[in-house]
Amino acid sequence: MLSVSDSIIEQTISDLQQRLPFEGVGLWIGREADVLDWLPLQNVAERPKVSYRVHPQEWLDALAKTQARKMVPLALVHSHPTAEAVPSLRDRQEWMYPELWCIIVSFRSDQPVWKAYQISLSASSSTSGAHRAHK
Repeated sequence: MLSVSDSIIEQTISDLQQRLPFEGVGLWIGREADVLDWLPLQNVAERPKVSYRVHPQEWLDALAKTQARKMVPLALVHSHPTAEAVPSLRDRQEWMYPELWCIIVSFRSDQPVWKAYQISLSASSSTSGAHRAHK
């Protein structure tokens, strides 16, 4: 399970909220299971209201910055502007990071909610793990 401070959660939610009505995306980075920073990334998807995609060079740059700070990526975070904080079929089918947590922030209701999942690369792409609502 990840350990993440309220300040990082608040910063993440604030940044993602600024990207509405589009999905936002970024990385939680840190050491071990401790999230120490939030790195917002640009969503370059063709349909950014319903999907996210990070430009490959920006992804590589983020990984290099993370490594330079002697940290590792812990979670890929993205938002669902109008859907619940549950991995969509697309999220599960396109997931390429079994070593990372999948964090989804939902803006469906007045109060943003985030949940954490571990998604496997198996054909079933089942989700499991922790979830926590931010209030």
